[in-house]
Amino acid sequence: MKRSLVYLVLLVFAVLSLYPAVWMGLTSLRTNRELFAAPWGLPERLLWGNYVRIFHQSPILRYFLNSVVVSSISTFLILIVSSMLAYPLARFKFRGRNFLFYLIIAGLALPAHISLIPILVLLKGTHLNDTYLALIGPYVGFGLPFSVLVIRSFFLTIPRDFEDAAKLDGCSAHGIFWKILLPMIKPALAVVVIFNFMTNWNEFLFALTFIQRRQLKTLPVGLMDFAGEFATDWVSVSAGFTIATIPVIVIYCIFQKDLLRAVRFGAMKG
Repeated sequence: MKRSLVYLVLLVFAVLSLYPAVWMGLTSLRTNRELFAAPWGLPERLLWGNYVRIFHQSPILRYFLNSVVVSSISTFLILIVSSMLAYPLARFKFRGRNFLFYLIIAGLALPAHISLIPILVLLKGTHLNDTYLALIGPYVGFGLPFSVLVIRSFFLTIPRDFEDAAKLDGCSAHGIFWKILLPMIKPALAVVVIFNFMTNWNEFLFALTFIQRRQLKTLPVGLMDFAGEFATDWVSVSAGFTIATIPVIVIYCIFQKDLLRAVRFGAMKG
């Protein structure tokens, strides 16, 4: 009975989580008249032409590619920099190590809205506004604290026997990091990739503020093309959102096994 209740709760939670996505997909295959007449109803017929129409109405493919470039590069840089920061913070002893770690994770308490104007002034002063770097730089900066925290925690769980054995074989600290320790924390790297890619892919505030040229807009900002002053094409917006979910699903499917290993590891540690 206890297990059945657990499964029932999980089933209800799954339905509540998936229903908005299913409703969005069905809405993208309807007409606006159908949507306003019966918001929760099923489409009379599936209008796949809605997806073709949004490509003609807006350069959504360009927005999509911009989001892919910015999110992929930002996530890759976060992964490299955070792992190289977390390694000495977890495995080496030096003066000021704890202070440096606390200084890095203090970035978790910094709201993005507070830093918006200072970053904009800095970008304009360095002539980097309205470029890909205007988004990549802040994305990397705000992604490092969480990523360093996660990767460092996994590094601390690895016994030092692996490093001692590698040193006896003549392996350098550089080789230990890349060839031994990094492959052992793949679950942590999967968490960092999924979390940061989703965050960067869905980010709206910085992309709206730092990018003015239409050809450099990312997908969340580009979907505003379908929102007018007096009316909004909700069917086209739903189609755009449906397209926007595809890369996130692909990233999750790629790193699904490592993510589940990270969850199990956290449960065992708890």
